[in-house]
Amino acid sequence: MKSILRILGALLLSSVFTACGVGSFTSGAYADVRHRAPPQPELKRNPTPTAYELTVTLKDAPGPFASIKGFMQYETKLADPCLPDLGGMAGTRMRIKENVPFELQQVDADTYRGVIYTDLFEDHDYFGLGPCRVGFVEARIDLNPDGGSTSTRFIGGVDGGEIETESAVDVYFPRRQYGRNDMDGVGVPGMRPGTPFHERWKAEDLFSVEMSVLRKP
Repeated sequence: MKSILRILGALLLSSVFTACGVGSFTSGAYADVRHRAPPQPELKRNPTPTAYELTVTLKDAPGPFASIKGFMQYETKLADPCLPDLGGMAGTRMRIKENVPFELQQVDADTYRGVIYTDLFEDHDYFGLGPCRVGFVEARIDLNPDGGSTSTRFIGGVDGGEIETESAVDVYFPRRQYGRNDMDGVGVPGMRPGTPFHERWKAEDLFSVEMSVLRKP
């Protein structure tokens, strides 16, 4: 008798959820809908973007780096109404994301400089839904000891607020990760001073990279 009651209860709940429009999370309404997104648009460039000089200084690095690359990360806000609704869960909208490389030129053995922009793109109506702001997220550096695809890479970044205040930021990395090539190109994120991850390490087991910013005239 109890088993019959459990079955009837399950059927009743199922009918209630269906009537209320709540379907299974495995149904099409909740499936990955990224394939429905239109192609990423060609972004409209700001003809007079604000330029900053980024200086990258290696401090007590365990060895040289064959490749030091820079990227500016831009993207729209989550669920921005200027973007097409992809028809999945409520608020599932397309996002515009753009990683723009910038060159870092070597100044001396431990110093590199490049130019970054925090307003590289203009607000623009790409889909007839109103103007989209493709905002700056951070300027990121990618350090690779030998340039190989399997080498452990070291990743650091400065965000928009730190750039606008022309800050100098230090990030720390474990020395023992340098030269490893058994992690299939994994990127090791830099640790900020005072964070729990940083506090777990002894100073002699770390090296650091300073990223300092100055606005260009």
